Amino acid sequence: MCPMFSRLSLPLLVLVCGALFFYRLGDRDLHSSHEARAAQNAQMILEEGNWGLPRLFDRHIELQKPPLYYWLIALIAQILGGQVDVWAVRLPAALSALGCVWFLYFLGWKRGRPVAGLLAALFLATSLHFTWLARVGRTDMPLTLSVALAVGCFFLGQRNAEKSRASWGWFLAGYLAIAVGIMFKGPIAAIFALGIVGVNGVAESFRAREKKAAVASWRRSLLWGIPLVALVTGPWFVWANMATDGRLWEVFFWYHNVERGLGGAETLAAHPVWFYFPRAFIDLLPWSLLILPAAYLAWREGWGNLEPEGRLGAVWFGFIFVFLSLMRFKRADYLLPAFPGAALFLASMASRLYHATNPLFAPGVAGAAPGVAGAEALRSPGVSRVVRRGALIAGFMTCLVLTIGGWLIYFTFIAPVQEHGWPYRQLAHDIRRQTDMPVIFFRAESHLLAFHVGRPLDTILEWENLEVWATRPEPIFVVMPADCAACRHAYLDRGRLEEMFRTSDHPWGKHERPLVVLRSCPPRELDKQSSGPTISCR
Repeated sequence: MCPMFSRLSLPLLVLVCGALFFYRLGDRDLHSSHEARAAQNAQMILEEGNWGLPRLFDRHIELQKPPLYYWLIALIAQILGGQVDVWAVRLPAALSALGCVWFLYFLGWKRGRPVAGLLAALFLATSLHFTWLARVGRTDMPLTLSVALAVGCFFLGQRNAEKSRASWGWFLAGYLAIAVGIMFKGPIAAIFALGIVGVNGVAESFRAREKKAAVASWRRSLLWGIPLVALVTGPWFVWANMATDGRLWEVFFWYHNVERGLGGAETLAAHPVWFYFPRAFIDLLPWSLLILPAAYLAWREGWGNLEPEGRLGAVWFGFIFVFLSLMRFKRADYLLPAFPGAALFLASMASRLYHATNPLFAPGVAGAAPGVAGAEALRSPGVSRVVRRGALIAGFMTCLVLTIGGWLIYFTFIAPVQEHGWPYRQLAHDIRRQTDMPVIFFRAESHLLAFHVGRPLDTILEWENLEVWATRPEPIFVVMPADCAACRHAYLDRGRLEEMFRTSDHPWGKHERPLVVLRSCPPRELDKQSSGPTISCR
């Protein structure tokens, strides 16, 4: 690689990641249930000091995910002053995205392919959905980093199989990355990482005896690696399951893993097997436009003639894509851990073109793609007239600049307009301006509104319990779905609830399930209405 290219690589990555992941990261309010739930759990940790079992503001124990993400938010908030805010919620995801990008660059550099490493890092950083989720406080991005670290470390360990000490260190790092991923999102981290490496190992074992030895060294590490992962993660799961009388197993393991995957829960919508085909194309834009040309080039070159990183990337993306496609419950965000593999494969094929169009290229030249069997074919007149190095670089840089520029325009001008119409902060302000009593969420799950309303609040499900709250001597605010609000008079005998406002009155609130905020009429106000002129309890 030329000195100028080497000097520009690191500043380029710093500028791209800084602009895409951190620029105005805290300007937008919390915009998803996942972010608000994480914020509540972290704030409760700071207020109550209960790090083992995080709780929501209504004191319900959080059992949807392991607590590592909430611990990170709490630590960041504690450093920043003790109050959970948007920065604290999103910073772990943004840093995880940064880690994914830099690890792909490191992987290429470590393997002597800095061009492929830089391209993979840039492809990943600027993929549409990856950039978006880097700025959202969800566990998908930390899970992606954990899987990427595990797969990459196992890959490097296999490539150093002849050096037992170096190989052992890479394998150890890989298993620790799996353990971290499990503490972020559960056993899916181990399924992804071990599945990718296992399938790639089977594919590699057919190629040569030395490849078989490398794969065998990883397989032997399973004898101590899996017990190590269980030793690191097992204590919390066992303790938490005992502390919740088995509810952790029922809620987290069975419902959120088994039933979500197999579609056994009636409340979870099933999706067709082809769901991820259009999602992958959209979410990997603009680089998904290169998938078919890259696949054609890989087919023409032959699987065995591809670089090991390219083969790994194809297996990486393919395994997760197929695995998730076979699951009944699907979400676009679940495909995120496959994106580093797609970036690695595309970068490997793009790097082949980059080197093949170099007039100074020859097999064995430093920095050239090793083992390029089809390089001479790429340099043939029929191809070289079409594919020129200058055109490749110009096209890539144009697409890169347009992508980054589009995001900066969105962060600067479009996102503030959307933020202005987001209803939950204003609704919470209107409620708390009128009461410091508990706000009751009746058959309504709105973590965003609950976070902004703050404590005290409670969640109830039965009309009899709502009747008790509605007849208290002081006004009580109740949040419920619109359909429940419409039929409340049929269930409340003595209590009376008057509508104050609803989320659908706000522009962006119309995109969510409509919620209605009501206020109870204390008995003394009802007495005034019955003995004199009609007085609204608003």
